[in-house]
Amino acid sequence: MKQFQAYQGEEHRPFCWNGGAAAALLVHGFPGTPAEMRPLGQALHRAGWTAHGLLLPGFGAQIETLPEKRFGEWAAAVRDSLIELRREHSAVVLVGYSMGGALALQVAARDSRELAGVVLISPFWQLGTRGQQLLWPAIRLLLRQIRPFEKADFDDPELRRSILQFMPEADLDDEETRRFVRSISLPTRTLDELRKAGRAAFRNAPAVALPTLVVQGTRDEVVRPEHTRRLIERISGRVSYRELGAGHDLIRADHPAWPEVETCVLEFARACLPSGQ
Repeated sequence: MKQFQAYQGEEHRPFCWNGGAAAALLVHGFPGTPAEMRPLGQALHRAGWTAHGLLLPGFGAQIETLPEKRFGEWAAAVRDSLIELRREHSAVVLVGYSMGGALALQVAARDSRELAGVVLISPFWQLGTRGQQLLWPAIRLLLRQIRPFEKADFDDPELRRSILQFMPEADLDDEETRRFVRSISLPTRTLDELRKAGRAAFRNAPAVALPTLVVQGTRDEVVRPEHTRRLIERISGRVSYRELGAGHDLIRADHPAWPEVETCVLEFARACLPSGQ
């Protein structure tokens, strides 16, 4: 069976583009890399910001080590990057996408003095429906591995685009390649860490007293709008909430909703700066 090395391109590595005195720390989702944060990082950098996209432990080219990682390591990596940026920049805005949004909430709750504001895009906090949540302990005991692409429809443009993000050399029209993709498995303990990250975000949200922008797609099947509305009700700070006619991948530069995403993030980030910057 064919083997593909995932996440080998330069775009999956961390980036740091120096700009002005203000900085943005961008946190990718699951199982993403800094590649998905590059369009937003480029937009902020063009606007004069220092933009840093970090790579969370166990992701990207380190994906084989992901089963060994715990959600606390992901949150610690965000916090360490924040403290480092804050040493050299007068203001830092924390931007999290999907699972990165959950991590951003955890860090913002603990280190609010280090931040000027928080941006949450399609912020993850709940894995599955409430019924699936109740069943999760049994699922975890019964299944050690989950195959997310086992029943994949390779004619779905969104799915093809998602797979090609981490395996750009894969020929998804080749039957052997399709069998390989369908065989990809994910340990349930890794999903458990994802679930813990989301629960920690929901639990810590009331401690976030910072200006917060939340951007959500109305057609998002991964992070549902009703879940996001419930989350933002718990945030103590002033929340600006935008719902756009989009799915989960609204941070792609080729997405129809991208101009609105870019505009509202830049406007919010600018408003977070101290007077005179």
